Amino acid sequence: MATHPWPELLIFDLDGTLIDSKEDIAAALNQTLAESGLPQLAREVIYAHVGNGVFELIRGTVAAAGGDEGQAEAVLGRFMEVYEARCLERTRLYPGAHEVRVRFAGVPMALITNKSMRFTRPILAGLGIAAWFEPVLARDSLARCKPHPEPLLHCLARHGADPARTWMVGDGAVDIEAGRAAGVRTVGCLYGFRTEAELRAARPDALIRDLRELPGLFGPGPGLRPGQ
Repeated sequence: MATHPWPELLIFDLDGTLIDSKEDIAAALNQTLAESGLPQLAREVIYAHVGNGVFELIRGTVAAAGGDEGQAEAVLGRFMEVYEARCLERTRLYPGAHEVRVRFAGVPMALITNKSMRFTRPILAGLGIAAWFEPVLARDSLARCKPHPEPLLHCLARHGADPARTWMVGDGAVDIEAGRAAGVRTVGCLYGFRTEAELRAARPDALIRDLRELPGLFGPGPGLRPGQ
């Protein structure tokens, strides 16, 4: 049952929220580890390190593979090259992404990701969704990234939106923490990369198990009757 007023602004995370990119990330990382003489990792181990940016991804997975800080620096450089070449092999939009875009026609949408812009731009362009968002903020767009609220505050200022009617939609605790710090409402996506326990512990305002459930959190849009 819809319980919230129609949003003034929707802010989305990318990986694990709008796109399922985990197979390309894991494939590129395991290729890089193998080239570096390190053992490949189970995909679940890799997924546990996704969401806080490429530096944390490499630091955590190299350590899990038995490597050290010196190796992590070399792995990082090579991973950037490999992933850039492979970032659209299997990455796809989650079911319902286009329906959500249509349902919220007229509502501004922004994108905030801890992914580097080097990867974000080609992925958005390759999936045909670059024009959906204004602004697009990556890890390297501003001085600070999620969980700091700076990117969200930037979006609020850009659109002149009321924080009480702005929603941050993401699959990780960093999304929920950033949203709360910026004073906006939050939706946790249980279908994403992080565990349900982690997401529930972050205490989002709402939880969804499928992206197609997002419109159901809100009352009818402008000019629509209930149920439309």
